[in-house]
Amino acid sequence: MLSRRLIFETALRLVDRGGAEAAGIRAVAKELGVQPSALYNHVDGYPDLVAGMRELISDRIPLDMFDRSPWDEALVEWSGHYRDTFAAHPSTVALLAVLPLAEESTTTLMYDGVIRALVRAGWPEERVLILLVALESFILGSALDLGADEQMLDPGPREDVPVFTSVYRARAAMLAAKRQSTADASFEFGLRAMLTGFRAEFDALRRGRPEPDPA
Repeated sequence: MLSRRLIFETALRLVDRGGAEAAGIRAVAKELGVQPSALYNHVDGYPDLVAGMRELISDRIPLDMFDRSPWDEALVEWSGHYRDTFAAHPSTVALLAVLPLAEESTTTLMYDGVIRALVRAGWPEERVLILLVALESFILGSALDLGADEQMLDPGPREDVPVFTSVYRARAAMLAAKRQSTADASFEFGLRAMLTGFRAEFDALRRGRPEPDPA
């Protein structure tokens, strides 16, 4: 029996299989063995279809860490889940990253959970979305990097870039010793650097404004 969830799951499967252009209304209807008109009893059109795929993915990103951990530790854990969830559906990144939030979106509730935790911790309201967008941009790029070739930046046997070659080999040796992928190493390093900056910014802001009232 057709349902919104079945339609969205089918669309997401098509995107995973064939890329962002593979999940139009007609393609989803064909995959389900129905006429395109049948889908319109459940979805309002292609924008609703794309929004539904976003809901499916967002629903898989947990938020409980914001109830049990300090804001910075929670952001680290949440970022890892966010990256891994989108890395499982890399073709959706470009499709969904620029999509406005739909009305009554459960994705909005995910963002609200993060936002409330940051405000509760003492972040000024006018800074919270700036922080969140900066972090999300890094996470989504890192999700794509998980699918990149490990040798993508290999300079090869060239002799005119000796420093590049030395750096590449040094990284390869370090990662081999740690048994770590290039994507994971870059994500962990970048996330650590961002959180160091966020903490410094947070401390500077707190020194310049009254302490928040205790919850």
